[in-house]
Amino acid sequence: MRYVDVQISRETKPISEKGFGMPLLLATSKATDFKKYTGIESVTEDFGETTKEYKLLSRMFGQNPKPAEIAVFGLVYDSTKDEATKLIGALNELIKTHNDFYYLVSTEQGDEEITALAEWTNTQDKIYGATTDNVELAETLRGLYDNAFFVVHDQPDTYVAEGLIGACAPKKIGAYTWTFKNVQGVPAVKYDNTMISRIHAANASTYINEAGLLLNSKGVSTSGEYIDVIQATHYLKARIAESVFRLLALRDKVPGTDTGIGLAVAEVEGVLASTVENTTTGEGIIARDEAGNPMYTIDFPRRKDIPKNTLAKRVLPDIKWTATISGAFEHVQIRGVLTV
Repeated sequence: MRYVDVQISRETKPISEKGFGMPLLLATSKATDFKKYTGIESVTEDFGETTKEYKLLSRMFGQNPKPAEIAVFGLVYDSTKDEATKLIGALNELIKTHNDFYYLVSTEQGDEEITALAEWTNTQDKIYGATTDNVELAETLRGLYDNAFFVVHDQPDTYVAEGLIGACAPKKIGAYTWTFKNVQGVPAVKYDNTMISRIHAANASTYINEAGLLLNSKGVSTSGEYIDVIQATHYLKARIAESVFRLLALRDKVPGTDTGIGLAVAEVEGVLASTVENTTTGEGIIARDEAGNPMYTIDFPRRKDIPKNTLAKRVLPDIKWTATISGAFEHVQIRGVLTV
């Protein structure tokens, strides 16, 4: 209008957030560019129904709920001729341009390939799952990797670990564990209890029929830590980094004063608070105490306590938090006494 000049600038462009729901299939039957699929119907455009890639993706997309999308990246790989380092080289090149996947699976089920992919994933904030029929491999790798898990099955081409990722990927981190999950289309193993105990002792799982229910028998990584705890670590690390970066990037200035410190601490607390257990649904990463209070604390310095040379470098040090994870119960002990 003539007498009032109003200009509005928009500063609403979002900071990219790390996704925690998309798997990547590292295909090895042919070279393919990075591509995302939303259902098995579109997979036949690139992989025939007799290929391992199609069978693996059928297992993942065959879950309910199923992943919203699965990415595929392919290279030509022959396990009888090529070294497993070829797979790692391909992944290192891929993440330079496409690093928005969280889960990794592959059609390769050889010991060397599984070991190499587990080692690589342990250097990333990602989760790798593999199906093998070799319990000795699980025993060899026991205790080594937080970010990898193995399912030992007498029919490894059923891709139960990969199907398990398909079943869990759509769920909210902090809302589930990996134990007891059903993978549609997978038969129970024919192992006896001695073999199942051996698999569990190797920090691996298998797929069993328990009281008429088909389920994944254990939800741990090869290190022995529960997979949901590893995911919680990845999630909090990513969300806190994103939140604090958003503060630094979108404000004109975060002052080097107690006010600025308070702004940064508020971002950290906002992320922690958003993951506190929901007392109605039970979902959430951080637990509540018996009074219903969130079980986390944050310690931070005052400006007067920060060395001058640190202030001169514009570094805010020593924001430290501690939180109690809500975890889950997977075993219940009941003792009863009957009397006359």
